[in-house]
Amino acid sequence: MNETECLAYVALFILTILLLLTNHLILATVAIVPYVLASFKYSFPQKKSTTRQ
Repeated sequence: MNETECLAYVALFILTILLLLTNHLILATVAIVPYVLASFKYSFPQKKSTTRQ
């Protein structure tokens, strides 16, 4: 995970919390979807391709 991705995840998390605190439930749900999908990207081990040289 690079620095840009970390910043995006933090921004999405803060946006989601702020929307929940202001009772915008549907917007918070829309904001949390990419956050959850991105978490799946790093939840499972990635296969490394082995190439013969």
